[in-house]
Amino acid sequence: MNGTKKDIAIKTAFPVCMALLMCCVFTGCQTVKPANSTLRAIQEWSTPEPPDRLSPPREQARAKAAMVRWLEQYLKDEYRVTDQRFVLTEPGFTDSASVGSKANQYVKQNLGGVPRPDTWLEDDDYSLLLWTLSEGSPRHIGFVMTNDFLPGTGERTLVGYFELIPSAKR
Repeated sequence: MNGTKKDIAIKTAFPVCMALLMCCVFTGCQTVKPANSTLRAIQEWSTPEPPDRLSPPREQARAKAAMVRWLEQYLKDEYRVTDQRFVLTEPGFTDSASVGSKANQYVKQNLGGVPRPDTWLEDDDYSLLLWTLSEGSPRHIGFVMTNDFLPGTGERTLVGYFELIPSAKR
């Protein structure tokens, strides 16, 4: 009897696995999303690890979601975030201008990015840099940094690197 159950399990497992595989192939789903090399390169240039560190997806999820909402709202929902990468700066870090300057240098020199007119904005919560990657290109890069330390992080600041494209509203 055990042999029969084993045979049934083997006979049903193979078609189920094949169906899942075919679904992924035809619908383009991915089990692991590859890292955006553009955002990774900018981040590694401007906020190297250590002492800064990449922030895993579940860490500071509310702060990250708030940053994305703020960015899209600041841009009047004319652009939407298509990819993002977050870093927590080293404890007690206060020189946000240097990180922004390094990001600006990398995007301009290595990606041919052109700063947008509203390129360096500071409000009560965030600082923003924004670039268009090339004339006529739908791709934009955004750099956003919290102006205050995040609670429970040992005085770390959240830095977001974003790739944006024009939204359907535009």
